[in-house]
Amino acid sequence: MARIEIGKYLAADTRVCGGRLILRGSRILVSDVLELTQAGYSPTAISRQYRGIISPDAVREAVSLTSRGIVTEVGRKKTAA
Repeated sequence: MARIEIGKYLAADTRVCGGRLILRGSRILVSDVLELTQAGYSPTAISRQYRGIISPDAVREAVSLTSRGIVTEVGRKKTAA
């Protein structure tokens, strides 16, 4: 698969993170950002946590596109060992 760019901030490329959905210009997985938003972090706090590599607008777009069903990102299930 070639690189697929979705919206202004999202991308998927088989050569980066196994083709999982990432925030463009980084290796930050959308699923990780979604977990942080579900834990109650604001887009600004998430941007700060990643030292400004991603913008609050990128976080908002990831949340918006996944919540509207335009893109789907499934995080890895954590299982007890």
